[in-house]
Amino acid sequence: MIKPRSSRKSNIGGKPVPSDLEAAGSAGALWTICLVTCYSEGEDGIRTTLNSLALTSYPDERKLLFVVADGIITGSGESKSTPDIIINMIERTESTPCEPRSYVAIADGNKQHNRAKVYAGHYLCEGRRIPIVAVIKCGNESEAGAAKPGNRGKRDSQMIIMNFLSRTMFDDRMTHLDYELHSQIERIATRPERYEIILMVDADTKVAPDSLTYMTNAMDNDPYIMGLCGETRIANKSASWVSMIQVFEYYISHHLGKAFESVFGGVTCLPGCFCMYRIKAPRSDVPNSWVPILANPEIVDEYSENVVDTLHKKNLLLLGEDRFLSTLMLSNFPKRKMVFVPKAMCWTVVPDEFKVLLSQRRRWINSTIHNLLELILIRDLCGIFCFSMQFVVALELLGTVVLPVAIGMTFYLIISAIVTQTADLIPFLMLAGILGLPGFLIVITSRKLIYVAWMFVYLAGLPVWNLILPVYAFWHFDDFSWGETRKVEGEKKGDAHGDSDGYFDNSAVSLKRYFEGFRPDFLRVVNSIVGGSDDV
Repeated sequence: MIKPRSSRKSNIGGKPVPSDLEAAGSAGALWTICLVTCYSEGEDGIRTTLNSLALTSYPDERKLLFVVADGIITGSGESKSTPDIIINMIERTESTPCEPRSYVAIADGNKQHNRAKVYAGHYLCEGRRIPIVAVIKCGNESEAGAAKPGNRGKRDSQMIIMNFLSRTMFDDRMTHLDYELHSQIERIATRPERYEIILMVDADTKVAPDSLTYMTNAMDNDPYIMGLCGETRIANKSASWVSMIQVFEYYISHHLGKAFESVFGGVTCLPGCFCMYRIKAPRSDVPNSWVPILANPEIVDEYSENVVDTLHKKNLLLLGEDRFLSTLMLSNFPKRKMVFVPKAMCWTVVPDEFKVLLSQRRRWINSTIHNLLELILIRDLCGIFCFSMQFVVALELLGTVVLPVAIGMTFYLIISAIVTQTADLIPFLMLAGILGLPGFLIVITSRKLIYVAWMFVYLAGLPVWNLILPVYAFWHFDDFSWGETRKVEGEKKGDAHGDSDGYFDNSAVSLKRYFEGFRPDFLRVVNSIVGGSDDV
């Protein structure tokens, strides 16, 4: 175990971060895992993400790139599969072929048994050499010839690392995949139990060079911060009118919405494309002791829920797993903090076609409502009555539900004034104040006047945000597909990674503690005594 460091007092994510690390050296930096979840992305998107993580100002020896490919999948228009693209980017130090290792996946029936190959080595970028581990989910024997072998969803990809970290911390029983991860990480980097924080990014996200430093600095300064996020900006602002109306919406959702929630230490949604969680926190009362946070068994068990049989659970676990993880963290650790670090930035590609935006926001809106219903029941959130996080959550839930009514009343007010040729001045002044307030706040705070111009583009698309998207989402409350968001070569409508197929055989996945191990030397000794085989 690492001896806990004393907390330095400074602003969350505040300057001067780079000089802090230069003074402390790599020895003062927290051990960090950078998790990149992939599905059907092409080489350009994956390389952009890995390059941005590799070129961050954070010490190379203190960060580990952990890439998970969700099945043997070829993206639409791609010549190579996503796993092949990832494997070709790794400088491997071993020439031995990788064998598929079994683990228990998030699925029903026979699909609970999944296998994955572990490729370990280094990622080279502009003379820098960063340890990297790639987990390629390849499916069980019965999936040979399937359209998407090994595909189990993003939540399953996250659970691979979460289960591994929890089992490592508590010396719990491991799967073959866990043991392979342990041995490979220890070989190319350090002991897995030394890692304290994990950065989660999507494979189409570009991280700013100093973002990882700002985020880890915030974690190091305040041990009570269990999760944080930075600002997500749009990389394809001018691609179409669909992407243009999202620019201001992204900006205010971070600098007004998340910044306000951060005051209470309760940001309700850390976006899955760019967020950071604390794996474990040092205990102040007992030296050399840790409190499990993301590795907490209760978090792991709830997030790995296999039985998703109600409308509420499906909206939580199938549509908005990233938001549900934030909800779980707040419900299990209501006294700890979830904050927003504005200086940490990333860029992502947003939908530039209306049908894709419609599909994405259907999932986001429906999962938001169900997660807010979970949060509103938590009584231990900070504050009291109207000055509490619980009250803020209630207002956010109410505002989400009544959006179509609000825009309808606005249209009625305007049309009524035109038809009758008479208008009460007060309602129009209130409407102008409400719509113009975000622009006023931007002028007096960030002084980025360009976003005032983007505000007018956003206001032009207000019927889309407040009427079309919410009504479409409410009408499709029982639609749990990902729709047009990710296209896969040869995929048919209705294909789902969690569909029940056959029965799960528990004996297919072995579970042993690390000291018992799946090590060949250990097994050979045991089998020489009992007269068995030495196959691993």
